[in-house]
Amino acid sequence: MKAPQHLGLIVEGNVTKSVILRYPGLAEHIGPIKASVFSVAQRVSKFIRAGVAVNSYESFAECEMILIRMPDAAVDRVVREIVASQLNVSGICFVLCESWLPTSVLAPLQARGALVATLLGIPAESAHWFAVEGEYAALKRTKRLLNDMDASVVELKPGTKHLYFAASAFAETLPRALFASAQKALRACGLSGNHLYAVMEEMAQSMFRDISRGARAGWTGPLMDCPEEIASDYLTRLRSTRPDMAVLLSDQLKLAEPFMMQRLRRRSKKANVPQPQI
Repeated sequence: MKAPQHLGLIVEGNVTKSVILRYPGLAEHIGPIKASVFSVAQRVSKFIRAGVAVNSYESFAECEMILIRMPDAAVDRVVREIVASQLNVSGICFVLCESWLPTSVLAPLQARGALVATLLGIPAESAHWFAVEGEYAALKRTKRLLNDMDASVVELKPGTKHLYFAASAFAETLPRALFASAQKALRACGLSGNHLYAVMEEMAQSMFRDISRGARAGWTGPLMDCPEEIASDYLTRLRSTRPDMAVLLSDQLKLAEPFMMQRLRRRSKKANVPQPQI
């Protein structure tokens, strides 16, 4: 007789783009699957080729961990349904997957003895990475499951998901406007096709290499290398020829200036030379 599975799944909405549910190795762990409509649970079971559709939350009684994967709007309702059910949640680890909602949305379950955490996929090309935030015991249990599937996991300190949100916005979302403008400027210079994308990639990789070197790396690029009078002239010409780019660049320079000046002060102090003006 096949041993019972100890991982449950509560699901709503479209899961075809879910990274965690399509992750290799997860299927062998999944047992009961529940959705608000039984036929949806059946379709999910067929899609991931694992588990068995169930009608009640009480069917999760033997589960050590339950993954919750659904639209944010459905989470509060489902949590209330679980609390109102006859399922004894004490000791069960509930993990809200692929949602920016804070772990506190699972507080009603935690108040009844459940372990709670949230999980997000980290964009990566060469490997599968996940970030997990929640209480310590839930983090360890979730990390153990993902490590068994050969996934890499980073643990976020409890209550710091807002900081991870900021990091993600700084690194993934906000630079898109800047890189799009850089691409537009390079096109105006006459670059296109493979040359355009090769130059863009090299610029991005150079920036990342400098950042990854941490304190050992200085600020590089035209703002540090170009003579002040030349940079001023170029910015004036940019305001005349491409005012849209000039406004964006000016706004970003104001944000970057404190960081650049801090680096310049350190460098000037070590070299005992006057500080240049940005």
